[in-house]
Amino acid sequence: MIKVSITRDQDAYKDIRITGHAGSAEYGRDLVCAGVTVLAVGCYNTLEKLGENETCEADVREGSARFQVRQTTRENQVVLETLVTSLETLAESQGKYIQIRKEEA
Repeated sequence: MIKVSITRDQDAYKDIRITGHAGSAEYGRDLVCAGVTVLAVGCYNTLEKLGENETCEADVREGSARFQVRQTTRENQVVLETLVTSLETLAESQGKYIQIRKEEA
């Protein structure tokens, strides 16, 4: 199962962690894992392209991704909101394979 942990502080994303594998199909054919990977890598690339790597530390590797906000900006919040909304949309149809937990800091 893929686990997503989202931490917000005063209506701003501060930390998003994605860990695990969906296990919806054999390795290399798992469309849920592929979808989450595309979302995480797209978020990482967008933050980098916008020059937000100073305000938001991002680390994406096989089986995990983490986005830690050092300084809240409009840009990094829009990118992270897009990531969260997309993950929630995926979880609506694939809830058996992806779990999202939200908390306030």
